[in-house]
This record gives sequence, C-alpha cells and structure tokens, in this order.
Amino acid sequence: MAENSHSPHVPKQTYRLLFACLAIVGIGNSMLFAVLPPIARETGMPDWSVSAIFTLSAVLWVLTSPVWGRLSDSKGRKPMIVMGLSAYALSTGSFTLIAAIGLMDHFHWLTLFLSLATARLIFGAFGSATNPAAQAYVADTTTPEIRTREIAAVTSAFAFGSAAGPALAAGMIANMGLLAPLFATTTLAIIGALSARFFLPSIDITPSAKRSAAPSSVWRLALNPSVRPWLMFGVALSAVTAVMFQQVSFYFIDRLGVSPREGATLTAVALALGAMAQIIAQLVLIPRLSLSPRGLIVWGCIVTGSGAALTAFGDSFGTLSVAQALVGLGFGLARPGFTGGASLAVSQDDQGSVAGLVVAANGAGFVVAPIFGAGLYALVSHQAPFVLCALVLFLLAVYGLTSKHLVGAPMEESPPDQPGV
Repeated sequence: MAENSHSPHVPKQTYRLLFACLAIVGIGNSMLFAVLPPIARETGMPDWSVSAIFTLSAVLWVLTSPVWGRLSDSKGRKPMIVMGLSAYALSTGSFTLIAAIGLMDHFHWLTLFLSLATARLIFGAFGSATNPAAQAYVADTTTPEIRTREIAAVTSAFAFGSAAGPALAAGMIANMGLLAPLFATTTLAIIGALSARFFLPSIDITPSAKRSAAPSSVWRLALNPSVRPWLMFGVALSAVTAVMFQQVSFYFIDRLGVSPREGATLTAVALALGAMAQIIAQLVLIPRLSLSPRGLIVWGCIVTGSGAALTAFGDSFGTLSVAQALVGLGFGLARPGFTGGASLAVSQDDQGSVAGLVVAANGAGFVVAPIFGAGLYALVSHQAPFVLCALVLFLLAVYGLTSKHLVGAPMEESPPDQPGV
C-alpha cells in the first residue's frame, strides 16, 4: 500500500485536522465564486473574464493533480498537503492585493484580468496537491468496506467550507466591504498550512508504493478499464458543476434584477443552502442509505438534474434557493460515489495516483465548460446553460443505471455496509 496506514489506531484528531484543511479550501473557493463576479462588474472587466480566470487555473489543476497524487505515493501525503495549502495562501493573498488595487481604478481591465489570472494560476499549479494527498491519506487508513463512507465524511469538509464561506461572505461584504472575504481566506489558508506542518502525523512509505509511483503508472491507471469509466463520469459531472456554479452569480443578478453587490449577497445565501444540503448528504444520508458507488451516482444525478431544471424555470429568490439546495444534495451523493468507485477499483499502492486522477477529473470540466456555458448564457438565453445541465445529468443517471462498464471486479459486489442499488 502507499503508506503503512492499515493502522486501526489513527487518532480522530488527525481526521479532524484533514477536515479543517479541506474546509479552508472550500471556504475560499465559495467566497471567490460569490465575490469575483461583482468585482468584475465594478472594475469594467467583461463577464467572460471571470470564466476565463477559473478556466486557466483549471487547466493547470487538471495537469498537475495526477503528478502530486503520484508524488504523494513516493514522498508521502503530508508534504503534499502542506505544500498545497501554502500555495493556496500565496495565491489568495496575491489575488486579494491585486483586486484591491484594481478596485481603486489603478489598472486597465486587461491588466487586472491578466494579473488576477496569474495569481489564480499559483493555486491551479501547486494548490492542487492538497486534495489528492488528503484523499489518499484517508484511503490509506481505512479498509475497503468503509472507504467510500470515510472518504465522503472527510471530503465533506469541502462542502462544509462551501456552506460556511457564502454565509461568512454575505456578512463580510455587507459590513466590511467586497474584499473582506478574500482577506479572511488568506489568513485561514496560512493557519491551515502551519497546522498541517506541525500537527498532521506522517506515515511511512513502503518500497512497493515507491515502485508503483513510476511516472507511467498514472496513465496506466487512467486507461485501466476498471478506472476509466469512473473518470469519464467524473469529468462529465465536473463540466456540469463548472457551468452551473460559474453562471449562478450572474443568473441571480440578471434573473432577479438586482445590483451586483446585492446579487453577491443573495448568491452567497443560496450557495450556503446548497453546501449545507451537500453536508447532509455526505454525513447523514450516505451512512444511512448504504448505497453502492453506482447507486450514489444514479440518485445524485437525478436530484442534481432536478435542481438544475428548477433553476432554469425559477424566477424568485425562494425558488432559486430551493434549486441550489437540490443541486447541493445531489452533488453530495454523486461525488462520493464517483470517488469511492475509483478508489475501490485499484490497489492500496495506487491510492495516491488514482486520487490525483480523481481530483484532475473534478477539475477537468472547468477547462472548457465555463466558456461554453458563458457563451450559451450570452448568446442563447440565461436559462440555456441550466437546461443543458439538467439534460446531461439525467443522461448520466441513465448511464449509471444501465452501463456494464461501471461494474469492475471490485464493484461487482458491494461491501457489507454498502449494498447495491
């Protein structure tokens, strides 16, 4: 296995620390989704520039996540987690400083766009190390029978952060200004990096893990018939996520006819509801429903698709908030299903590598989909991106229900606590 972690005595505070570190990243990202569109509107940046900033970062995220996951198989999980959090702190701090200067009208919009994109690229290139290393850390320290559940529990930290982030952002924007959430994110990222450095236990690396971490092993896994269908599903789910979440702030502003700042506040509240629903799915529903990874992705896509459809046809803040709650609930089921299915399809020695591929798949949709979604939003209709997402999600549910390719050897029988659909 990747690291000698079949120890049943992993302290609970270790998982709490991992939870906190991932929550910090979730807080920061959700705040940025709520804050960047109004920053763009107030500084004269075109709407497409917001999607472009996320897309450029996503390209590096996709390219580097498998590399950091593979390195965590040979160098250890902790160094990758610390490096990723440190890069996140540097990226967010730089982004905040540049945005502050831009809001004082010291930059042409093109200069501001290029500067913000560069700051965000730091996160895409190096911040991508945290998630695969943290996921592999959990896989190292759990048995296959409970892995999907435990990965869902720890990675729900991102959803927890996404829930706390918009709520905090709404209050900060109203009382301390548009950039207050970004200053807070930078501080939390620094605290997270220092906490991981000094308090996260290291676990030993086995010789077999080092051999398994050869550069070719990542692509070998990506092409493995047992892994490839899960990765393809993850990319499709990521694309839907990118389209919906990167258009939702603009949609609230335009659909409800409010100002950019009021739209940021309303979006933050709705995203918080969605993130809380995601937490409920991962911490409450998954342990009790005992669905297999296949079952999780099927039901997750059905619920998320319903939320996307309601978003397209909703015309009030209440309706759109309910839609975001459905989207969050569905993602909370589908993502752990995809992650758990991919993890169960490989050996312990490949957990870091497959975690890197999973994280890359989660970011792959942000490479092209946001620009495509922005084009639909501007050229077809404001509802078009959400209608398309609903259709794609329902097709994914049918694929998950009927495809034989999602039933690799490790998936033919569900673990005792995870009976099939």
